[in-house]
Amino acid sequence: MKISTNWLKDFVELAPPVARIAERLTLAGLEVKKCESLTHPSDTLFEIEITSNRPDWLSHWGVAREIAAVENIALKNPAVDPETGRTPPPGWKIQIKDAGGCPYYTGVLIEGITEHKTPDFIVNRLLACGIRSISLIVDITNYVLLEVGQPLHAFDADLIRGKEIIVRKPKQGEKFTLINGAEIELKSDDLVIADSDRTVALAGVMGGKDSEISDKTRNIFLESAFFNPGRVRKTSRTHQLSSDSSYRFERRVDPEGVDLGRSRAIALIQKYAKPRYISAVIKAGEKPQLDVKTIHLRADEVTSVLGVEIKPSQIALILGRLSLHVKQHMPGSWTVGIPSFRPDLMRPIDLIEEIARIYGYENIPETLPAREPLTVGESPRLVLERKVRHLLSGAGLCETVTFSLISEDGLSPSKDLQHAVQIVNPLQHGLHWMRPTMVTSLLNVIQKNVNAGADSVPVFEIANTYMMSDQQKHPVEERTCAIALYGKKAAQTWLDTARAVTSYDLKGFVEAILGNAGCADLCVAKAQKSYFAEGTGEEIRAWQTPLAFLGQVSAELLKMWDLKEPVYYAEISLEKLLTQSEKTRVFKEWPKYPAIERDLSLVVKESVRGGDLISEIRGMGQGLIREVELFDLFRGKRVPKGCKNLAFRMIYQSAERTLVSDEVQKLHDRIAQTLVQKYQASFQTS
Repeated sequence: MKISTNWLKDFVELAPPVARIAERLTLAGLEVKKCESLTHPSDTLFEIEITSNRPDWLSHWGVAREIAAVENIALKNPAVDPETGRTPPPGWKIQIKDAGGCPYYTGVLIEGITEHKTPDFIVNRLLACGIRSISLIVDITNYVLLEVGQPLHAFDADLIRGKEIIVRKPKQGEKFTLINGAEIELKSDDLVIADSDRTVALAGVMGGKDSEISDKTRNIFLESAFFNPGRVRKTSRTHQLSSDSSYRFERRVDPEGVDLGRSRAIALIQKYAKPRYISAVIKAGEKPQLDVKTIHLRADEVTSVLGVEIKPSQIALILGRLSLHVKQHMPGSWTVGIPSFRPDLMRPIDLIEEIARIYGYENIPETLPAREPLTVGESPRLVLERKVRHLLSGAGLCETVTFSLISEDGLSPSKDLQHAVQIVNPLQHGLHWMRPTMVTSLLNVIQKNVNAGADSVPVFEIANTYMMSDQQKHPVEERTCAIALYGKKAAQTWLDTARAVTSYDLKGFVEAILGNAGCADLCVAKAQKSYFAEGTGEEIRAWQTPLAFLGQVSAELLKMWDLKEPVYYAEISLEKLLTQSEKTRVFKEWPKYPAIERDLSLVVKESVRGGDLISEIRGMGQGLIREVELFDLFRGKRVPKGCKNLAFRMIYQSAERTLVSDEVQKLHDRIAQTLVQKYQASFQTS
């Protein structure tokens, strides 16, 4: 935003050089990015950077108020019209039908305008700030906007039907022609200014073509109002419209500025347009009030935060220079009244920050902390991620980083996207979804590398997946590790040979991650995923908590991504894994007594899970079974259809004594008989 120093001199006495003022403002938080000198007329412009929480700086009077506080000089107020002794305009009325969008609306009727030439000083000041002169009335509304920060709008009063102003939401399918000639279809969340028949302005954003000021205008209706910042912002973004008015309304104008801006404009119109008649102001609604009107502050709070002792009298002086209402109720303690143009001041710490910047950050000495900084332990999640990253990269997998936004290609609308998060305004066409899974992201990586000539693409990624939760209104992010294997597994030594990757390679990586995290008693169940080939999906659980799923990507997806070889894909929930992992590893002493091995071969139905059998064997082991391993799975001619042969190796060992072979054999036989009865199995012992 550009600020004219000639204009600032209407409100404060600027001692030269102005570059010093620019430096003082920047040190106090109002950044002056550039000083520009003009010759015709002679002037200096400040190009300032406005922070989003300080809309009161969006005017010359607001910047002058800041200069007065920084320099400790007097501030003059703009000349306004007293607005007294006038009669209401006959027949005119205002209705607010959407108080949430417009809590306060005022207007005044001005008739019989006789002068139309804009004074040179107004033209020059507007041009210096980047606004061209249009007509006297429009120039005055723009002038007031830049001077005191209150957006105004002037309607041609003769074009307002029914002498009525209605603030309302649009009608269904209603269209509106803007002052620039463009026609838009209004949305249900918009806020419009209408007469008795049609919309005449898009509230807080832009006026309409049907009621704009022209060379023939002699009578005007001057609007000054407070519009809801959120509503103006949404309308501006929806219709991709931006104006000087919307820029200020979006950041919240000062409610007290509604009357000030109107009175200032009337004073200028009366002086330069010389109207025949000015009505009394007609109003509707109430000015919105601040959430926090007073803040209690103590001098010891200021000293504690800033680390420097500022005299109580100086604290009160600084607060007063900021146009705050300071009332002392005991030594070193004040009640500070917050003016309507400072809604950002809500807590004592906000006042302390104001004191610091006016006192001068450069005047606050550097001091060491009063105590040693607290040591903060490393996040367990980051520790787990680092372990997973080292394990997979050490095994030869390459880490990828892909975009969180994806298209629906390859995903099922009824399964994968049913609870997915959809983007209303995507940054790129087609990327409408926050990914609920990383399978398509890694398929894109594999495709790109295969097209570049790679015959082996083992990759993984640690990132977030996103899902809508039934219990929560907002999307849930879950930290996930995804693994995808494609092509050949390279030979590890000169004795080894290259071969195609299999699902067992993938399962080995998953089990290594789970085992490295300390998860025990894992079991495997079938998993149904739309992007897996039929019957290949598996889910790994710990105590009924699903930790990971894996499987072979379906032929349909391989065809869609033009991949000739199988792709094996897995996802591990790192957040769930963290809850199931061992926090502390306990050292176990090396066994002192010898172990005895026994094998058990069982023929069971396909529906029987190996994990259930292992759990059953451990449960019957009477603490003497150190390890149970499933080392063989066979389906074939000797095994009945619908059944499978599972072979287990069991290691019996006691930490207290040497086991006798007969004792072990009796326990082994008892376990075998129990499994036969419970799972309808047939077996062979060895």
